[in-house]
Amino acid sequence: MKKIISIIMALAMLVTPVNITSVKADQIYNIEKSSQSQITENKIEKLISSQKADIRTGTVTIENKRLEAANIPGINYGTINQAATTLKKAMLAHQSTLYVFVKSKSSAADQIYYDIEDKAASVTDNPVEGDYMFWDISNRDVSYRAQKSNGYYLYQFLIKIKYFTTLEQRSLVDDKVNQIIEELGFTSETTDYEKVKAVYDYVCKHVTYAQSLDDEIVFTAYSALYNGEAVCQGYAQLIYRILKQLGISVRVIPGYGKDKTVRHGWNIVKLGDYYYNLDATWDSQLSQAGIRYRYFLKGDNFKDHTRDDQYKNSDFYRNYPMAASDYVSDLQNEQSEKTKNSFFENQKTKIKNISKNKIKLKKVKNATGYKIQYSPNKKFKKKVRTIKTKKTIYKIKKLKKGKTYYIRYKAYRNSSEGQVSTDWSKTKKIKLKK
Repeated sequence: MKKIISIIMALAMLVTPVNITSVKADQIYNIEKSSQSQITENKIEKLISSQKADIRTGTVTIENKRLEAANIPGINYGTINQAATTLKKAMLAHQSTLYVFVKSKSSAADQIYYDIEDKAASVTDNPVEGDYMFWDISNRDVSYRAQKSNGYYLYQFLIKIKYFTTLEQRSLVDDKVNQIIEELGFTSETTDYEKVKAVYDYVCKHVTYAQSLDDEIVFTAYSALYNGEAVCQGYAQLIYRILKQLGISVRVIPGYGKDKTVRHGWNIVKLGDYYYNLDATWDSQLSQAGIRYRYFLKGDNFKDHTRDDQYKNSDFYRNYPMAASDYVSDLQNEQSEKTKNSFFENQKTKIKNISKNKIKLKKVKNATGYKIQYSPNKKFKKKVRTIKTKKTIYKIKKLKKGKTYYIRYKAYRNSSEGQVSTDWSKTKKIKLKK
């Protein structure tokens, strides 16, 4: 059985000159608006939509087949974490072929591999790991063999990896990044905002859009730095690489642009307590027409940008809380609705007490209300009654004496993004005396 799932995408858009100037955050809005008055919205859309690119989507192919390593003596089957460490070291060394061996209770081989890869590519403080390392991979071919023994599945994964760049090119990127940071002249007094803006302006000034996609090098930070051209994957990777070295929390965000048919990528960066969107690719193109900072440090509702699913779920938003509005200062903002919802959904519920037919619920912060369910069926498969209330103490009516009921509840919140809920509480049972 063969399963092909897209993992790495070819992101396509670029950048052009913007002078590095000392502009405060509260002035950016005025610069953006005044520059837009020089050109129509239609012209803006034409500039952006002109960047068309082939989809160079890196793939991971996972296939079950007999491997040569199957009968190697002394194989040590380890945990997913141990396998991830092995894979990470291989990726950093640009190793093209490796085996990893995993012992697991799960029979889902593809998910086991994705868990290994996710942990291997997890973000760290090291600027050459995390997103920088992950987005340098063109594709992976994964073959596996599984056998069951004593209640466990023993997996042997053969992983073949193709990279966009060489180790020599990665070393050259390291040298160039050090040079750029020195040239920008940051001091102990330089704020994170000033660092982000200076790096953003530098990229917009020194990189242009790659007109040809025949050479995959245009998908890299190396091409952006040494060839002066790249597609948006290269821009996002370069922004990530430099800001990470400056100690600023940043991510590469993959997804789609305006028409949701062309793959696109951008960054989010942390200033103060929250993260903001920035897209050097599109801003660089617009700067040629005199428009600046249209896509710089924007709040969560980022116009014409749609994230891939794993970058917009509750877990991601809890780890990377987005600002509700555009950046003005580290202190002037609040969580976006999606961020608020992500934290709300993660709150724990608990039935604190049941006395006769009166139930006392643990209060959930920012809840609009509560849904209480009760049923004579432990799995809530039949005769389920649902009650909505705003109270944390509620008297359930119409319970029959001598009959056992199972009760649970969850909190819900109404927001501009729709209604969200916590998980159900643990079930408790009640039986009224006759």
